[in-house]
Amino acid sequence: MISVCIATYNGEKYIKCQLESILKQLATDDEIIVSDDESTDNTISIINNLNDNRIKVYNHKKDKSLLGKTAASFMLASDNFENAINHSKGDYIFLADQDDIWVDGRVKKMQSLLKTNGMVMCNFSTIDGNNDIIIKNVRPKNPVSNSLLCNMLKTPFLGCCMAFQRETLMKALPFPKPCIGHDFWIGCLLLKIGTTYSYIDTPLHKYRVHGHNVSPTVGKSKNSIIFKISYRLKFLCQLKYHLKKLNKN
Repeated sequence: MISVCIATYNGEKYIKCQLESILKQLATDDEIIVSDDESTDNTISIINNLNDNRIKVYNHKKDKSLLGKTAASFMLASDNFENAINHSKGDYIFLADQDDIWVDGRVKKMQSLLKTNGMVMCNFSTIDGNNDIIIKNVRPKNPVSNSLLCNMLKTPFLGCCMAFQRETLMKALPFPKPCIGHDFWIGCLLLKIGTTYSYIDTPLHKYRVHGHNVSPTVGKSKNSIIFKISYRLKFLCQLKYHLKKLNKN
């Protein structure tokens, strides 16, 4: 069984297109878990109008204490994704953003690799608001390093292109508080504990660039150098604490 976990917030513009690109690749007993962060637009009604019983919507009450903080959108998205994952039941868990498009055949190719790998990530293209290709082949080579330090510097993990064996992903839960990047946390932690990983260099994902993305995937972060350093130091402390808990278990 496959669970696709989507964190939504005011995603009415593209959510229908994204869900349709996913649903046609799923079996009748698979599921899409939508965790909605108190959307004020028509996101939920659009989802409900698809009338597909594979879609399960859960309301998530956002932590308003995070609002106004540096990288608040990252922390809110991480909490929202964690809620979606916690409601999932699949043997294989895919993460998905609300405004992208999945390329036909993506689920089948990634699921095949997940039989022997705890974590799989695919290459992607970028598209604009009209679904036109901007960059066809963004990461033709595996961007992930065997070095934790290199991965911390480059932050190569992109959640919307990632999928996991359930047992593997559960080792990354609960996310630390605050968690600025759920994909960064999951990727670095799982590789640190020796998770088998595979990269698909074929673009199987269309990442939409529209000016309101939580993550500047193909651009430069606007956060200050001081913030980037302090965040990574905090991350190391969180990682050390989580690894200690895992070793006790």
